[in-house]
Amino acid sequence: MKLIICMFIVLISAKECDKNKAQLASQNNTEAIATGSSEKQMQNDSKITYLAVSRGYFLTVVLEGDTIIFSNERDLKSAIAHEIPKEEKESLMNLISKLDAKTLPELEAPSKAHEYDGAAIATLEIADGENSYKTVSFDHGNPPESIKAIVEKMLSIKTMIEKQ
Repeated sequence: MKLIICMFIVLISAKECDKNKAQLASQNNTEAIATGSSEKQMQNDSKITYLAVSRGYFLTVVLEGDTIIFSNERDLKSAIAHEIPKEEKESLMNLISKLDAKTLPELEAPSKAHEYDGAAIATLEIADGENSYKTVSFDHGNPPESIKAIVEKMLSIKTMIEKQ
């Protein structure tokens, strides 16, 4: 009897896993189609990702092509995508052009509150085609000085779009 019950539970679990995989696959295809159209338009543009995470906080802001995508949920189900105003994008690209992306992994965090749950852990990643450069972890709200203007600009664009 125990063997029959165990087999029944295993079959139900396998069925649920297949259903979850199918949902994730369809969601990933939808996201790929949505971002694929903007990638085709702006293939030469870089992808800039800001991520801030703690136990009770999550924020991701991705700028790719002429689009900004942001979410406050880890599963990204409520990700919001908008077109970036031309002036804001030019301003951000001007800031990024002044930065040597190769130096990002070498930056030092100005404070270490993220190491003891005093602040969310944040990173900035810049990818341009085949190369990707990511900062070391730093406190959300207190980025290294050389990327501070970029992080603030990304967050201000996000806030401006949220208010619309």
